[in-house]
Amino acid sequence: MSMPNYAANREDDDAFSVIDRNSVFDGVFQTTRNLRVDGEVKGTIDCKGTLFVAEGATVAAKVEADNVTVAGDLNGEIRCRGRLQIMPSGKVHGKVNTQTLVINEGAIYEGQLEMSPTEAPAATTSPRSIPNDQKPPVAISTAASRAAASEPVTTTFIRRLGGPETPWEGQESETPSTDEAQEQA
Repeated sequence: MSMPNYAANREDDDAFSVIDRNSVFDGVFQTTRNLRVDGEVKGTIDCKGTLFVAEGATVAAKVEADNVTVAGDLNGEIRCRGRLQIMPSGKVHGKVNTQTLVINEGAIYEGQLEMSPTEAPAATTSPRSIPNDQKPPVAISTAASRAAASEPVTTTFIRRLGGPETPWEGQESETPSTDEAQEQA
């Protein structure tokens, strides 16, 4: 009778680590794969994949991950190299540094946010120059652009959420409101 082989299969790209709902982890957790937290984690998480904090899970940690999706509670300092998504049941409290932030309706975010710039690809071509035989672009004057240049627009409008655009009450409007028009008639 031969012994079963329990060696890790390094070619399985769908593998991920799990801290289940009955587990509590306190310390430094490092993984080169995705991590799903269903239980409770305190300390530090270094994830070279996607960290998923499931609904009902609690994480109070310093987190560094490629991507983070939160449906539970995440508190601490979060450094996300890619996309941080907070699901409708998710709550994030703390200092966040990420390239992309998605907050779904119903989600809660409280804290400090720093958006990291995405790394731009290196330019492979130099800017084109205009050949000597071509003329530079010329500005074209229109009636609207001449009117805008000679007389600035001074009316400010406010659009209330779901409502019509109305003149700002702090300034006089050139057109009378419907109440004023009825009073004048």
